[in-house]
Amino acid sequence: MHTESAFETYVVEDRLDRALKVIRSELNATEVDVVREFDLSEVLVHENGLTRAAGKVLLVDDPFLVFEALALDRAAAVFFPLHVLVMGMGGGRTQVSIAAPSKLLNARFPAGAVGPIERLVGRVELALKSAAARGARTEALVGGET
Repeated sequence: MHTESAFETYVVEDRLDRALKVIRSELNATEVDVVREFDLSEVLVHENGLTRAAGKVLLVDDPFLVFEALALDRAAAVFFPLHVLVMGMGGGRTQVSIAAPSKLLNARFPAGAVGPIERLVGRVELALKSAAARGARTEALVGGET
């Protein structure tokens, strides 16, 4: 049986603090708001035994997309905001994952939620791809100056 990952994952070639600034900037450029952040203060241990530095969960949305979804069906509210996990990996790298509801849940969405959720996930993916590319460029510039 083939299973699809529930998380779309990107790597930003920069430390967690700098990567967060780049990610916030790219989200802002795609008109996506970070409405709340949760700090993951304790160190997490993965299944393979690797220890990762702490990170943050960013809750992101676009008020217009939320309004559109809710205007068509109030049940859509449970799918907003979108969760973005940002974890320091050590070695000057940061992993960023989107918890996309369409991949997490094997259920049918409310009719009004499908379009707005897909557009929000698409804009967040675009922002994270840009952040990953920008982080790599920043790393190359910093590395070239030393």
